[in-house]
Amino acid sequence: MQLTKHTILLAAVLACGGGARAEAPYPSQPIRLIVPFTPGSSSDVTARAIAQKISGPLGQPVLVDNRPGANGGIGMQAVARSKADGYTLVVGTVSSTVVPSIISKNVPFDLFKEFTPVATMANTPLLMTVVYDSPFQNLADLVSAAKKAPRTMTYGNSAGLYRIVMEAFNSQAGIDLMGVPFKGPAQAATELLAGRLTVNPDALGAAGPMLQAKRMRALAVLGSSRTPALPDVPTMQELGYKDFAFNGWLGILAPAGTPQAVIERIHKEIAEAVKSPDILTLYTRLGMDPTVLSPQAYGDEMKKDIARYSAVAQSAGIEKE
Repeated sequence: MQLTKHTILLAAVLACGGGARAEAPYPSQPIRLIVPFTPGSSSDVTARAIAQKISGPLGQPVLVDNRPGANGGIGMQAVARSKADGYTLVVGTVSSTVVPSIISKNVPFDLFKEFTPVATMANTPLLMTVVYDSPFQNLADLVSAAKKAPRTMTYGNSAGLYRIVMEAFNSQAGIDLMGVPFKGPAQAATELLAGRLTVNPDALGAAGPMLQAKRMRALAVLGSSRTPALPDVPTMQELGYKDFAFNGWLGILAPAGTPQAVIERIHKEIAEAVKSPDILTLYTRLGMDPTVLSPQAYGDEMKKDIARYSAVAQSAGIEKE
């Protein structure tokens, strides 16, 4: 049979198209969501809830993998080295994304070259906490005692942002609380409860159950406004600390180069999950604000935070280590 040019061209098109059709649609296998902090932290609790919620619509399990250490650097580096196919994601926090380049000389990843933002999931209030039977009834008590006994009182340094917060507090209050490093906030909270830390900065979501059980007390809200969950707890600004405003947020990032269609799909499912009644109930319990930013807005937010916290770190005299 004689083949015409048209027949040959059609056969070539079908041959090329056959390869494209054979490619499985995303997702066709389980997705790994790395949490760069210890289990039990607010980022971990939120990540697990969101992972479970989006597994159904995606048609594949989203498996949480805790990789704590180095202020989130271990988990972030693992994802930076992963294939950019949408099957490895990471939970981003202020401490694990924007803070490392501010406080560390050697950061094992480049935030804007090796990652692409997908979506934020929530904003979370931060608190200054003490054990419930602490002799410090308010922040003024703590500052007064710290001035009388310099370099003898401690705080939990369990995340990069918390170090910036507490060194800014040291600087403005004229005190010298000593930071004790921990792999994650849950460990620092345990040490606070055991009486081995004087004070501990923590997310409301993580500290909430201990506050309700009267095992911890909050001396101040670290953000710019009071939280409805603790209406009687003043902000640091109300207590006289100028421009003292620190808030946490949680988001999802993917390796740079992940296809845009995959980014959009994951963003869509996260946005839908955050609107669901059970996730909103969880957020209310954790005192978190359901905030979903677009990939572009999320990236812009991280750049703004880097500029702001760099200025705070410089003012507080924090040197890169």
